[in-house]
Amino acid sequence: MMSTQHGHCKRNEGGSILIMTAISMLTLFLLVGLCIDVSRFYMVRAELQNAADAAALNAARELNQGTGGIADAVARANTVINTQGFGKAGVTIDMVEFAVNLDGPYWQQGSDTTANAANIRFVRVTTQTVTKGVLFASAALGGTHAELAKAVAGMSVGLDGICDFFPAAVALADPSPTPGTLMTLNFTQGNGNSADLVDKQFIILEVTDINGNGTGETATLAAGIPNFCKRLNDPIVFTPSSNPNNGPRNSGDGMNTRFNVYANGYGNALQPGPFPPDSNIQENISAYDYKNRTSGQVTVPNPNGPGQDDRRLLIAPIVAPGAYPTYTTNILAWGVFFLRAKVPTPNGNCSATPGCGSIPVEYVGRANVGSAFGTPSTSSSLTIPVLYR
Repeated sequence: MMSTQHGHCKRNEGGSILIMTAISMLTLFLLVGLCIDVSRFYMVRAELQNAADAAALNAARELNQGTGGIADAVARANTVINTQGFGKAGVTIDMVEFAVNLDGPYWQQGSDTTANAANIRFVRVTTQTVTKGVLFASAALGGTHAELAKAVAGMSVGLDGICDFFPAAVALADPSPTPGTLMTLNFTQGNGNSADLVDKQFIILEVTDINGNGTGETATLAAGIPNFCKRLNDPIVFTPSSNPNNGPRNSGDGMNTRFNVYANGYGNALQPGPFPPDSNIQENISAYDYKNRTSGQVTVPNPNGPGQDDRRLLIAPIVAPGAYPTYTTNILAWGVFFLRAKVPTPNGNCSATPGCGSIPVEYVGRANVGSAFGTPSTSSSLTIPVLYR
């Protein structure tokens, strides 16, 4: 009798184990399904966030304190989505918004952005909502799951160190002219014993990465070849090598690449590849018209278009007028100058032609400065785009 009861207990235990195993397998199956669904949603979320981050950063790069930069930012955000593979993954942009302050308010392109264009520093990109069906865990997650992503990028705190600036020092009696002031910057050179600068003269700088500042070096430097980095109050050294006969023409030929004019000579170094024209080569417009495109984009044939934005905005160190026996002085400020027209470069002896090599500019303002140091892009704000949120 005891043997019969013992066998009956074993059969009961075997049935219990089968039931527990079935429940455990079902639970495991549900957990695996939940993990698969959650992983799918995280992948979608990551793809959306990557797209929003990339679009916001690239859009912020286009901000130039004008309405033209607002339009470029919207176009750039959409271009990034369409050309970097995000579009193939089904990612699209719902909104591109702009703000003066990080916490807003944020506006889409329109009357608000036009009124505040000069102060806008932040871009917020929101993706379209992507809805995915739940495959295994509908009991826990519902039938569908929706995701979208937002990212805010903006221009960083200004840099007190500038790289790739116009390689000439500008002497100004007033180191902070009123923005919008028109001026003509005239070429000068050392006299062998010292560099003597008067108000509104410019002098070519020595650049350590280039051997000498002869004709070719002066032309390519003025065209925009990367040079070196300097901070406020750093010493800079003038060059005596650019003589009055050739120096004004050489610097003018380099400057005029911004207007799609490429002079012969210089070892064929002045080419659109390394020195593209500006995207707007219309002469005799104001900096306001340039930023906001109120006078037309390009009215002169530009076979090397579309060109590069902000090439006509020159970032140059400002120094005090005076005599410098050692060809050295310190940077008082970083100035932003808008190149209004081509630099005159007539044939013949340049030193005998009044105005040869003189640069017609409009003073835009001081470059933003802060406590950081780095390699900014040479734009009107002199800052770099960073991701804030």
